[in-house]
Amino acid sequence: MKKPLLIPLIACSVLLGCQDSKQASSETSQQVDQVEQKVTLAKWVGKYQGTTPCMGCISRCEECPGMAVDLVLNQDKTYTLKRESLSGHNEIETIQGHFRFSNSDQSKIELMQVKTRNLIYVDLDQQLLEILEDQSGHIYNSEDDFILEKNI
Repeated sequence: MKKPLLIPLIACSVLLGCQDSKQASSETSQQVDQVEQKVTLAKWVGKYQGTTPCMGCISRCEECPGMAVDLVLNQDKTYTLKRESLSGHNEIETIQGHFRFSNSDQSKIELMQVKTRNLIYVDLDQQLLEILEDQSGHIYNSEDDFILEKNI
């Protein structure tokens, strides 16, 4: 008499237990999806690299190999800038700090804590940055020499 009563009781508890785990896993996956949507990165975040004229030049010189520039822009508006003279005359310069947008459409960046070549134009369509003249913020005459491309 106890056996016929036990079998339906066990079957019901197993079925209810399975339903609870399915519901919990679907709720967990919905929460993960919501978190992923909130952590969308800005388009300008990333690592940019290029070779520019050395610090004393405004265009490429035949006798100077230039300077390798790596710039990492982070979501929290911090950066890491690494500049290396390809001629080997200077030590590698690494600067970390904050940057700010100097206009409302977020197309110009100013690297704080950097004294020279700290103004940058952001071109999101082409996925590149262009270093601007220090004082005026204008494009260099040899603008192709001051391009940093985004690593994808």
